[in-house]
Amino acid sequence: MLRRTAALVLSLSMAAAPAHALTIKRTGEPETVTSWQRDACARSDAPDTPARAFRDAGGTVHLIASHSTARALTGPSLDAVRPNCAVIFQGHGQDDPRLHDDRSWISSFYTPDGNTVFALVSNEFHAQKRPALCPSGQYMRCWRNSITAAISTDGGASFRLSAAPPNHTVATLPYPYGGDVGQRTGYFAPSNIVRNGDHWYAFLWAERFGAQKRGACLMRTDNLADPHSWRGWDGKSFSVRFVRDDQIEDAPEAHLCAPVAPDVLQGTVRSIVRHRASGRFIATLAMTRDGRTGIWTTTSPDLVSWSKPELLWAAPLLFRYGCGDKTAFDYPALLDPASQSRNFDDVGKTAYVYMTRLNLDKCRITWNRDLVRMPVEIGGG
Repeated sequence: MLRRTAALVLSLSMAAAPAHALTIKRTGEPETVTSWQRDACARSDAPDTPARAFRDAGGTVHLIASHSTARALTGPSLDAVRPNCAVIFQGHGQDDPRLHDDRSWISSFYTPDGNTVFALVSNEFHAQKRPALCPSGQYMRCWRNSITAAISTDGGASFRLSAAPPNHTVATLPYPYGGDVGQRTGYFAPSNIVRNGDHWYAFLWAERFGAQKRGACLMRTDNLADPHSWRGWDGKSFSVRFVRDDQIEDAPEAHLCAPVAPDVLQGTVRSIVRHRASGRFIATLAMTRDGRTGIWTTTSPDLVSWSKPELLWAAPLLFRYGCGDKTAFDYPALLDPASQSRNFDDVGKTAYVYMTRLNLDKCRITWNRDLVRMPVEIGGG
């Protein structure tokens, strides 16, 4: 009887446990990949986007974690990349916000063959430099952001806009640019691109403006070569067609995305990768939750439903640090040097969380930023 009872308890406990629960644990301290003081090719050559990696047709690995004047680290493996001072992409500083081509951060990459590389770009319109549009001259009060597309046909050695502006736009607010509206507006910070089934997916961050709700939006496409083919999640399906304000033929509300899992994804989704053993996706975020600030992870079977976030590492963050802190961190991205994907979008039992470490100077953020990586172990599944 006792044996049967113990067996029943064990059976019930196994049934209650999630079939594909994953645990991501830190196994070491951050190590420096690049040092700004040692490796910077120019004063503004600092990591300001999450680290992304892909392998070109010749086997060279490209690791990009750059500022608006983008450069790559290149080498024979993810463990052996070194700074390459060649500029691979930058925006064109156009004064018209309707062109979506001012200062641009190339942020997300996907290559099917190592020759053609498709990319998503976070375009910032800096109206504080245009007094007629931004009388206050304050960056945050006048900032409008959009997501655009770029392409490389030389294996990532250089990128250009996928079409003449503004036809390279992927996701933009359907509201006219309003100038000094008192807050930043638009769609921001695309995650890496990951394939699932017949589609490619990426997250972006939406700020609250008009009828647009604040949160992490998910979009997908079945054609990376067409920037207008991306469709946003509306809460039930991928039916949101992103359009510019000059293309509106119906209510603007029809062209706004619905945040995914807003109670879970409370910060920008910096990266998504698939766990090879379980097939589940892992997202990394830098955020404050339950009074704790740091790097968090959450997992999903389908990119729409997400598990309760787990704190991977408590640390001060960009814009969430104290003046007693010497460093702050942001842009966490999970990468596995042994990835079986050309696009490094899967992970095995071990991986690294790549991050930007901001070396603070008397409570101020400067160009002095390093790319670091922290080893983690992934269990379960």
